[in-house]
Amino acid sequence: MQKIFLVDLFVSGGPVMIPIVICSVIALAIVIERLRFYHRNPNNGAAFMKKVRSAFITRNYMDAMKICRSENTPLANVIAAGIDHLDLSKEHILDVMRQEAMVQVKKYERHLGKLATIASITPLLGLTGTVTGMISSFAVISTVGIGDPTALAGGISEALYTTAAGLMVGIPALVAHNWCEAKSLEFVEQVEMYSLDLANQIATMEVSCEKAAA
Repeated sequence: MQKIFLVDLFVSGGPVMIPIVICSVIALAIVIERLRFYHRNPNNGAAFMKKVRSAFITRNYMDAMKICRSENTPLANVIAAGIDHLDLSKEHILDVMRQEAMVQVKKYERHLGKLATIASITPLLGLTGTVTGMISSFAVISTVGIGDPTALAGGISEALYTTAAGLMVGIPALVAHNWCEAKSLEFVEQVEMYSLDLANQIATMEVSCEKAAA
């Protein structure tokens, strides 16, 4: 069985292989960048919020803010926005945190559009290369006849290289996009849960203060 190396695949695929290879490099760079981002910003909201709640119980709001600043994660930035507006009502605090969450979620969605585009267009580019290759093969047949069937089969197999290459890039890009999108949705769910938790805790403390004053 003849071994097909990457260089042979690139050469046999023709000009269409150039944009496919470029897309593969871009997709790989995006995946590496996203992995580094997720490593720096793990979704460990439970452990982080436990520290914030402990500070709130003792009404040490400065410590709570310091915890957020030291974490310096998207979730911590959202919670810090709420702590920074303790003088507002529960509804207004939630609005502030939602606005900050909209800013922070963009960090999770960075480059996802590009990854989705690559996942969509690389199989189409591969199919385009195959179609043009088949057209060339049949053009030769119409001119000189079938001739050697083995040579014809070889020409058709070479035309299919671009489809294979397009799928080899498009499928992993689609998987990576869906995984990154799931990470983004996980962050949104955490923000909604912990923002409401913080707002409720602030509201409860306000009620306690009013009762104590009465």
